[in-house]
Amino acid sequence: MVGRPRLCQDSQGPGRCGGPGAGYPSAVEFLFTALMVLVVVASIWFSGYVVYRLYTDH
Repeated sequence: MVGRPRLCQDSQGPGRCGGPGAGYPSAVEFLFTALMVLVVVASIWFSGYVVYRLYTDH
């Protein structure tokens, strides 16, 4: 298989590559993705709130 990129690295540990659940994210990955989404939503809300306060506070 010359020319095909290797999708699985040795640093991921034994059994991590090509296992039965290799296509699905682990619970830890799901947790951190959910936390990242919450932080982005909170940042957008806070930015909007600051702009709102700046325009309504004369």
